[in-house]
This record gives sequence, structure tokens and C-alpha cells, in this order.
Amino acid sequence: MTISKILSGFIFTIGIFGSQYSHSNPYFDESQVPKDFTYPAIQPLPKITNPLVIKNGPEVGLNILRVGVKVDLSTETYSLANVVTETSGTPAYYRRAHQFPKWGSYRAVLRDPTMGMAIYHDSIGTGKEFRKLVNEITFRFPLPLHPVRFELTAENPETGKMELVFSEVLDPASAVKAKPDFDSTEIRELKRPTTPGASVRVNIYADGYTSDRKDIFWLDAAKAVSSLIDNKFPLSDRMHFYAVFSPSQMKLGKAVDLGLPVAERNSFLGLYYPYWDNFGRWFNIVYPTREDKFRRGLALAPYDYAIILIDNNEYWGVGNFRELTSIPARSMSFTYLLLHEAGHFFGLNEEYSEGGRTELEFAPGIDEPWSQNITFLKSNILADLKWASFVLPSTPLPTPKSYWPLQSKSYGAFAGGYAQSPPLGHSHIPGLNCVMDRGSNFCDVCRHGITEVINFDLADQKN
Repeated sequence: MTISKILSGFIFTIGIFGSQYSHSNPYFDESQVPKDFTYPAIQPLPKITNPLVIKNGPEVGLNILRVGVKVDLSTETYSLANVVTETSGTPAYYRRAHQFPKWGSYRAVLRDPTMGMAIYHDSIGTGKEFRKLVNEITFRFPLPLHPVRFELTAENPETGKMELVFSEVLDPASAVKAKPDFDSTEIRELKRPTTPGASVRVNIYADGYTSDRKDIFWLDAAKAVSSLIDNKFPLSDRMHFYAVFSPSQMKLGKAVDLGLPVAERNSFLGLYYPYWDNFGRWFNIVYPTREDKFRRGLALAPYDYAIILIDNNEYWGVGNFRELTSIPARSMSFTYLLLHEAGHFFGLNEEYSEGGRTELEFAPGIDEPWSQNITFLKSNILADLKWASFVLPSTPLPTPKSYWPLQSKSYGAFAGGYAQSPPLGHSHIPGLNCVMDRGSNFCDVCRHGITEVINFDLADQKN
């Protein structure tokens, strides 16, 4: 059985059951996902008093040490790519950095080089396939005052065990100081938190918007914020939203194989389709062509979370844990893509079972994926299930699909999810009809998973 898609004059045929293929995050059949007209009309953002507007330059936040690490897949080795100081930090980022991460396939720590004590932490990424799409991975920490030892732990690509893969002493005094080179940048405040207390900063970035499309971007960014709020995205009341524009010299255009070596995309953040990995269904995903360019662009304003809108109307989307969320601004499935990919940004995995393998694939030997909404169900004891608090004691594990309509919120452990990634047939999901499959919004379990991550970032474990 195959899916054929005509794209830019070529026919790409993907064997759905061919294990050699991987694919990206949105549900593979666009015709089966909710279109924007099926959602209630979004409400315009209320006007805010004296909104922050910065033109022709960056916005200065807290000092950050950004560490880039190169990945050599041919030898399974990691090496230092760059060490940069920038002003992209927020109060929430400083707070979360003190906590040991609960999620992420790539976890980094800064230690006191003499005592070995952990000072700051960061974590990113879901699964081993992530490394194929970015040959450099990035970590951010509050800027230390003295030399520190940087240690990187990563999932073994075969066993899934966390292993120390790189360690080096870094001197912040020797780091390269970021020099913003985006003279046409404009930053606008869009929406303030509505709940008192700590907040996280969410920036909506433009990519692929030429200078004459700036006013269109402001409308698109406001639409994205309204869509999150109107669809009750978890803790959106604790989010401070901004939009960041810098013109691109190139639009995204169609997905074409431009050959190797990979050319840097001449757009604000340099995103393009990952043709460089011959990635299955690569015309449904975008990634940075240069990680450093991408990070320099994001750092023009302080940020906790980044959402990138691209001036495009195709069907694609990408989300990976604390790395990026990006969707086409004019897709007919904009709201679905925004919610689905934002779910991936906060760690959620696929809840559909077709269409080939997923980019968010863990090592085949992993005992249990850390994604909050899938399990390999090694035990049929309810107390061992990661979302046990949402499941009635009488629910059988595994749970027959016929059980789902019998009761309201009849969560269990239903066979499915994880696309068609190995080990096949082991994955189970909490329920049916979530936006992490092809539903219109999040189930209770996924909402809880997102809420946990945001509360962690707020250093707020009470909620």
C-alpha cells in the first residue's frame, strides 16, 4: 500500500509499511484533520495599554550561555560547536535551570569543575531521529560567573539508555559575544498574562515573510495567540505573548531537493524542508538549515518558548521538545497544526498508528518512552500506568477500543499511537480522538502532560 504525492513535478512514493521511511509530525492524511472552519471563530485579542514595541534592534533580556554541540552520526560522537553569550534569558528560564529535567532525550548540565556540583540544567529533543535533522544541538543556561564543566547525556540510539556522551570545561569569559545583525527587526507585545504571578514568555517569530508582508505577519501572529487562548491551551493565562519580525529574502517555496552540501536558507531563521537526510515525507516538515543562525534569530528577544510562523499555505508542521514549533500560517488546518505541534514541543508523541515511522522515534531498545501520552505497557497493573489517575479502577489493561464510548472520559491503555515506529504493536495511548491523533483538541491526559512541563518551567509544582 502506498501514498503518492505529486510535488514540484515529481512523484514521491512512500511505502506506508516500509520501515525504512520516517515522517514528520502532523497526521499524514490532510483530509482527515479538522479544518479551521470547523472551529468556533477566534476572538480578536483585547487591546493592551502601552504595549512594548521595539524597532530596528534586539530586546535585551537576561544573560545566557548558549552551548552548541555537533553530532557526527557516522561515528556516534559529539563535539563542541560554539559557546556564545547572548541576552535571550527570562526570569522563568533562570528558575527552571536549577531543576533536574524530567523529560528530554538530550540532557545537559553545567557543574562546578572542582566540586562536581550541578549548577544549571537544560534538556531538549525527542528521540534518536532528531539528530538526523539537526547536526548541531543547542542548550541554554543562565550565564555562570566562573568556568564550568559542561556534560551532555543522550539516549543511546539502540538501547535508549541515557549515557554521558560529551564533557568539557567551558570558560564563559572566552565565549563569543552575540552581535545581533538583524537591523530591520521589530518586536511587538501581543498579550499579557491574565493570572498574577510568574509567567513564561512565548515569542511568535516570522520566517519566509518578505518586507512587504510585515503587516500580514502581525495579523497571523495575533491569530496564533487567539487560537491558543480560545482553544484553552493549558496555562495560556500564564503566558506573555510577543511577535518578532525580521524580513526574509526568500519565501519557503516548494519542497525540492537542492543537493548537498546543505545550503543555508536566506530567510530570517533559515528554515527549510530536510531534503538533506532523504527523510521520508520530508515535504511535510521544516528544520533549521543552520542551527546557529536559527538561535541567533530567536535571541533577538528574550524567550522561553518559540513558535515560528512561515508565510506558506502547504500542509506540514514540526514540533520537538523545547527545540521549536513551526507551522504554515495560511494552512486550512492552521489551528489543528498549531495545537498538535505545540503538543510535541511539550513532549507529547503521536497518537495515530499509520503513515510510516515518526520523527519522534525513540531507540528501538528503550524500555519505556518518556513522552507523557504513550506507554509500552510492560505492566498491566494500574498503579504502574503513567496516567493512572485518569483511569477508573475497573478499566482493563490493555483496554479494548470498544470500551472508549461506554463511559465519559473512559481513559485506559488503548493499543495504538507512535505511528509505525519499532517496536511495532507495543505502544498504547490514553484514549481516542485527541488532537495528537486527528481530533480537534487535547484529551485530559495530554492537557495534564503539557501543564506539568509549564509548571516545571514556572518552578511551580503546586498546580
